[in-house]
Amino acid sequence: MISNHTFQEKIILPLSDLLTGQCINKSLKFLMESDKWTHSQIEDFQNQRLRMLIKHAYENVPYYHDVMVERGLKPDDIQTKADLPKLPILTKAIAKEVGIERLTAQNFPKNKIIHSHSSGSTGEPFHFLLSKESYSMNIACSLRGWYKMGWRLGDRYIKLSGSKRGGLLKKIQDRVTNNLYMSTSPLNDEHIREILERIEEYKPKIVRCYPDPLVLLARYRAAHKDEFKYVPLALTTTGSSLFPEMREEIENAFGCKVFDTYSSEGNPNVFECPSHTCYHSAEEYGISEVIDENGDIITSGKGSLVSTDLWNYAQPFIRYRMLDIIEIDDTPCVCGNEHLKVKRIWGRENDVLKMPSGKTFVSHDISIFFTHEKGIKHFQITKKRDNTALIKLVVDNHFSQDNKERIANYWKQEFGMPVKVEIVNEIPILQNNKRKIIIIE
Repeated sequence: MISNHTFQEKIILPLSDLLTGQCINKSLKFLMESDKWTHSQIEDFQNQRLRMLIKHAYENVPYYHDVMVERGLKPDDIQTKADLPKLPILTKAIAKEVGIERLTAQNFPKNKIIHSHSSGSTGEPFHFLLSKESYSMNIACSLRGWYKMGWRLGDRYIKLSGSKRGGLLKKIQDRVTNNLYMSTSPLNDEHIREILERIEEYKPKIVRCYPDPLVLLARYRAAHKDEFKYVPLALTTTGSSLFPEMREEIENAFGCKVFDTYSSEGNPNVFECPSHTCYHSAEEYGISEVIDENGDIITSGKGSLVSTDLWNYAQPFIRYRMLDIIEIDDTPCVCGNEHLKVKRIWGRENDVLKMPSGKTFVSHDISIFFTHEKGIKHFQITKKRDNTALIKLVVDNHFSQDNKERIANYWKQEFGMPVKVEIVNEIPILQNNKRKIIIIE
């Protein structure tokens, strides 16, 4: 008798591709082989795809044609990824100013285009176009990451998201792929309990969720550990920073490992290594440059991520800067994989506080401090226009009001500016399932 895995992989996925005009099945087969490539093989493939992309962009995309003409460049001037700095960096702000029409390939068939959007860290939507080929390759990159967790097509999983499931096609897809989709909204005890009960009943192999709601689920589960016994194979997180203390709390409550992931428009899927020592970037999908504060490309250390999508011919993303900070490492991974080794996802550039004291803080610096403060459930720091800082705290009965002054004085010294501490009832999770730790007015 044919297994559910084989049925999904050999029949359902190819049939889905045929009906939608996508090529996920073909892409996944390719990626399972290319995952074993050496660094040299990866670079050769990237450079080959890059030359094809640059020629296409020059001939068919008004924005990139004009940029190259202004710089006196021809497609032959960009042969390898080492030549990419000859082109300017593209940002979301520039893309919005230029307009989607000038960034779209004029010769690209409309029936092969998928309209997409990203919410961004602030919930501000950014609309862009994908080719069906790039969409397929990106989905296949995610599937490869899930396979490394021990999941296969046909296995049950639960996807938790901040929005309601929309569209008949999505609901049919969920049914066929054994996905139980649930909204995390509202994040109150009643609904959190309902989600945990469904996990117990459905017994998924994998649960996918944003880190912030997952922490709340973990806390409720830990407080009612006698009622919730089912242990998934793994949990996978995406969408916002997963701090070490969050990971520890989640893993302790659920009794299984977390696999963190990172993705953004124009960027290769980044998936946590099974060794849990780093992440690996799907370099077959795109080229990742990491640049320091001076704009220089680095091969090791922390910097801003700049990506070139090698597959999206509908609306090319060439040297696209998402304003995300990552840390890379050029030492060999213990797993033997030679794809780009990402040591850590630090978060957004606009989540970095540069203070009058001369010190710089990222979200994790703030998180570490408040994690060790008794009675604090949630926190948020706002750097205000008047050169002061506001710290909002959600606390429980274990918090001592005397600590307000101590906390204010500590951060006043660290920041080099006046600090006010305010106790609030709630710091909301945004519609995109993220809670902002740092706000800069």
